[in-house]
Amino acid sequence: MSEHAIMVVAAHPDDETFGCGGTLALHVMNGHRAHIVSLTCSEGERKDELTKASRALGAERPSIFDEVELEFNSQVVHRLSDIVAEKRPEIMFTHIPWDYHREHRASYKIVKEAVEWASHTTTYDDAWSVRRLLLMEVNTMIPTPHVLVDISDVFNKKMKAIECYPTQLAKFPDGYYRNFNRAKAVLRGVQGGCSHAEAFFEESLPKNGPFYRTKSTKSLFD
Repeated sequence: MSEHAIMVVAAHPDDETFGCGGTLALHVMNGHRAHIVSLTCSEGERKDELTKASRALGAERPSIFDEVELEFNSQVVHRLSDIVAEKRPEIMFTHIPWDYHREHRASYKIVKEAVEWASHTTTYDDAWSVRRLLLMEVNTMIPTPHVLVDISDVFNKKMKAIECYPTQLAKFPDGYYRNFNRAKAVLRGVQGGCSHAEAFFEESLPKNGPFYRTKSTKSLFD
């Protein structure tokens, strides 16, 4: 089996685990590479928590940006496009654009722009085109998912990764994050005909234009 790469770009540490931690762990288990990018991260504990969660999921050492308040700007876009061009993920994950959190919505805009720039031959000598962009649900649910990924075999890994975030779990003494992620996975599992699943909305990506290496196709099955 050939190795492929996937990448999640999250607004904050823990979003990646809540949104697609099971999918990351599943693909790592199947011999692929997974990379996590966090666009914001406070000093100290949260960096350590993200590193531990990445390790629990089997992902590479994460890329951690030092943004304090996340805004859509060209500096963040170009920094991320450099990582996309370097890591060359075939599939990327980020937040849904209708998420309740302002910085989650900003992350979506940043990722869309960075994916575009990474594919431009006028920007990179070895430009890279992401094949698929999947949008994840963290706390805001997707009404009608396009993709359900069966994470039954790795659900325990996802829950162990969630336990790597004690500073976030402590915010809600009623166990909200644990309970929500467990219930969400069971619900999506019912929809997907398995015990536990994660849901995604698939975003179409442009494939034509003067900046792309491949501008057309001779087969709709490619």
